[in-house]
Amino acid sequence: MEPIRIETDRLLLRPPKRADAPALREFLAQEYVRRYNCLGKLPTVEKLEELLLSEPERQFSLVRRADGQVLGHIGLETDSLRFRMEALSLDYYLGEEHAHKGYMSEALEGLLRYLFLQTGTEAVSARAFTENAASLGLLEKLGFTREGTLRRAVRTYEGRCFDDAVFSLLREEYFTAHPPRTGDALFIKIDRPMGTAHPKHPDIIYPINYGYVPGLIAPDGEEQDAYVLGVDEPLTEFTGRLIAVIHRFDDVEEKWVLAPEGRSFTKKQIVELTHFQEQYYHTEVRT
Repeated sequence: MEPIRIETDRLLLRPPKRADAPALREFLAQEYVRRYNCLGKLPTVEKLEELLLSEPERQFSLVRRADGQVLGHIGLETDSLRFRMEALSLDYYLGEEHAHKGYMSEALEGLLRYLFLQTGTEAVSARAFTENAASLGLLEKLGFTREGTLRRAVRTYEGRCFDDAVFSLLREEYFTAHPPRTGDALFIKIDRPMGTAHPKHPDIIYPINYGYVPGLIAPDGEEQDAYVLGVDEPLTEFTGRLIAVIHRFDDVEEKWVLAPEGRSFTKKQIVELTHFQEQYYHTEVRT
């Protein structure tokens, strides 16, 4: 994963900087944060700087856009409970003075949107102590499913044992609750690269890349198909903007049209570029 920046209404999620360490260390020292996190000896500012900068693509400082103040932290790691899945696990904390203002909910909504729409992430998981009512409620609000309880999951450095509630949110569940819209950035897998033949009609050669949105089920029961315009080489995957939908009046399917960021195509151009396949249907391009 490359380091990313995500903006929401009030927040900026960005890779941590050295200058964030003093504020985050203050939060980590708070009983409010330590109570439900398995934290050991409080690190020095220098050690925390080292930890924050070690994996910038998997860590985010939560920054209030209005004044640049650091409010908390979100971390991502590979979900070790899942095998051969594109699955990530969340951890997060806010300073006590910034809690109960909707900041973490807003931050996680923005991060989940990015992970499911713009990357190949198939599942996001999180664990919370069963006594941590605020975190349990947050995950349920975000649409996570409580999978169960991992009993005697954690012994804190103070010697206290906690059970963990285990949550997950799947890509298809996210799409059901938050269907992509025209203008969204979207990740697709390419199963028919430019220059390949149609699997059922070998006389049709794809002049553009053609793929599908993993986890998003179309009316025909298959994953949503999509054309890629504006790329002149075969691809295996692609992230770009959803610029149009080709509605078929005589079929249950719609075909989506993606293009690189900043590229635009007229309806006439979309019709011409997809004519090789859409000529067999009564269609309308909707933007």
